[in-house]
Amino acid sequence: MNRLWVPGRDAGRNLDLFFTFAVAGVLGNRIFLVITGYPQLGNGTLHISHAIWGGVMMLIAIVFAVSSLAPGVRVFVAVLGGAGFGWFVDELGKYITRDVDYFFKPTLALIYAIFVAMYFVFRGIRRPRNRPEDVMLNAIEAMRQGILGRLDEPRRVEALTLLDTAREARHSSRLQDLLIELETVPPREPGLATRTARGARSLLERWTGGRTFAFVFGGVFVLLATSDAAEVLDQAIDGPGVHSVSEWIITVTCVISLVLALIGFLEMARSRLAGFRWLEASILVSILITQVFLFHEAQIEATIDLLITLTFWMLLRAALSVERARDVAVVPAA
Repeated sequence: MNRLWVPGRDAGRNLDLFFTFAVAGVLGNRIFLVITGYPQLGNGTLHISHAIWGGVMMLIAIVFAVSSLAPGVRVFVAVLGGAGFGWFVDELGKYITRDVDYFFKPTLALIYAIFVAMYFVFRGIRRPRNRPEDVMLNAIEAMRQGILGRLDEPRRVEALTLLDTAREARHSSRLQDLLIELETVPPREPGLATRTARGARSLLERWTGGRTFAFVFGGVFVLLATSDAAEVLDQAIDGPGVHSVSEWIITVTCVISLVLALIGFLEMARSRLAGFRWLEASILVSILITQVFLFHEAQIEATIDLLITLTFWMLLRAALSVERARDVAVVPAA
């Protein structure tokens, strides 16, 4: 297995692209079908399922992955393969039911669980290892970029720095010499999309780093968590009650999320970073557990709730980034 898996320096970015386009493939396809009234391509005998198109997209991605040496092909493979997988897994209900039911109720919950599992697997395999052979293979990857005229100076410096950690390996010094001889491309001006993304990130970090953000954000989040917990408890006590396993899990995890959110809000008086971590724990309970079973019970409501939760998580991650940067900042001596 060590010989088969050698993660590249861009593995994290490419896995994120695959994951993003897979999720977009499912959501985009479902939205399109709802808007257009579930059209079918075929005739009285044939029905061309969109899983077939997803399979074709994955086939094209695999062909490029196993046949092309161009460094940039991995981005193409991640985008096309991810979208294809999204189209394919969207038909999961047909594959697991006897009557080939696309609208099988637990389907979205199962798809959501698959994406949660993918998220954790991708997080585990995205980090490059610094074994000598891994370092040298990534240096060769940088050389391929240089041969194709795509090597920039930061990438070369990164490869040379890593090769310094593998000086005892055979051919390490030769690779360093070759990398030094390669010409690099001049720095390119960032495009509109990059500038927009950087500007949005900078604005988001300034906003989340403000003094009032923590308590406003924490207060709103606690109110929403209280609303969710109150709703499920009302149904359990004064409403129809809690009957299925899914309803029990939703009820219990909503209460747990509320408790974690309250701890986080109170903890902010002592440490914003600690408070944010408790709030993130509350959000992750919702994303990783509650949402799975909420999709089983109510798909439309679950989708809306997930979008709201992910928005809060994005804001919280930005705030955590700002707080961690403050903690590691070196204060110059007077």
